[in-house]
Amino acid sequence: MGVVEELERIFHPRGVAIVGASNKLGNLGNFYLQGFLQQGFDRDKLYVVHPIEKEVSGVKAYPRVRDIPGDVDLAIVFSPREAVPAIVMDCTYKGITGVAICTSGFGEHSSEGQGLQQELVNIARSSVTRLIGPNCLGIYCPASRLVNYAGVMPVESGPVGMISQSGSLTVQFPLAASGMGIHFSKVVSCGNECDLNAADFLEYFDQDAETQIIVAYIEGVKDGRRFFNLARDISKRKPIIVWKGGTSVVGSRSVASHTGALAGAPQIWDAVFKQTGIINVDSEDMMLDCLQAFYFLPLPRGNRVAIISGAGGTGVTIADACIEYGLAVAELSEATKVKLKKIVPPVGTSIDNPLDLGMMSAFDLNLIAKTVETLAMDEHVDMIVKTVGTNTADYIRKEVEAMIGIGKPVAYITGCAMRVVMEEPKPVKGVAIYPNGRRAAQVLSKMVQYQQYRLAE
Repeated sequence: MGVVEELERIFHPRGVAIVGASNKLGNLGNFYLQGFLQQGFDRDKLYVVHPIEKEVSGVKAYPRVRDIPGDVDLAIVFSPREAVPAIVMDCTYKGITGVAICTSGFGEHSSEGQGLQQELVNIARSSVTRLIGPNCLGIYCPASRLVNYAGVMPVESGPVGMISQSGSLTVQFPLAASGMGIHFSKVVSCGNECDLNAADFLEYFDQDAETQIIVAYIEGVKDGRRFFNLARDISKRKPIIVWKGGTSVVGSRSVASHTGALAGAPQIWDAVFKQTGIINVDSEDMMLDCLQAFYFLPLPRGNRVAIISGAGGTGVTIADACIEYGLAVAELSEATKVKLKKIVPPVGTSIDNPLDLGMMSAFDLNLIAKTVETLAMDEHVDMIVKTVGTNTADYIRKEVEAMIGIGKPVAYITGCAMRVVMEEPKPVKGVAIYPNGRRAAQVLSKMVQYQQYRLAE
């Protein structure tokens, strides 16, 4: 069985064993058990393993993994470090495909922990069992009702797959994205990667029909050449957005104590990003910005931007940001200018790019819709950036709706005042939302670079 088939069985298990769950207050295994029950996982396919407990939260408990009567493809382990080798041995005896070891104190902790971690690998390699972690939060797959954090993870599935060597990000990031209407197919917290690693999950997400966009937080890779070759190939079909942690000297030291990974020189990673088409980001906000664009927007044909604002200064600063990030302010065709002269009021406005629609843009939705439609038809325009027209929620919603379906990427800029007067609008198909033009320009430039990589021979 190859790694793709193994992971398919792990993400869609016939049964799940939670090892170490108890009725003790604050027990992490019980916390996960509650999450599975809340998510709607089939209680008849859920098993608890504990040496003393007979039942935990209404789920029957068994003293050992091998005592479970039903089929189990995934075991999630919360037991003390010293007990884990025997548990893994029991999982191999049971023929369990995947074991997610949430227990910490292994390779990231000390040389003794590294030795114990290697013992786990040696045990698993004599069988069909694969290991995730240790020092991880496990996996999240809403379609299978697998949960890595009780009570908060969305139940909706989506086309985003996530790999993270930070456990907390596998909770925080999908939650933040769900607030924007972005949902995930699968998320894996891979921890120390003693066995299954980022390259394995990357290969799986490439083959997974439910995953169309891949995001990752990576501190280091165990199989650099394989990761490079996979990413270079997969990027032609699916965008890969990577936040690389540990780029500074201090960060590199922290990486060793976090997951025990080898961070690699920043210069090497810069070359990897350029040669593989990976979209490189450097913060959670930037990762969300890029994910929003690739989730909601079509890929641009080129780098030419049309900018629409209701104030001249705002348009100028957005144009500056676009130029800084390698975009071009589109030279509108004469035919487009003729059409715009018939649409845009002549007083206090400008139909040169950046376009200044003046105060009327705060009251006239028809003006907005016709301007956007006219620009979208110009072959010299690849993308449109539009600033917020007014401060009323209903008008903003209708303004965003007026830009849906034009066939070209639209970035809608809310501005700093929006956060004071109301909640920011949500992105929709074809329209991404950003607080300022600089963030929009940065993301659009990354989309252009990615498209250039895809189309390169």
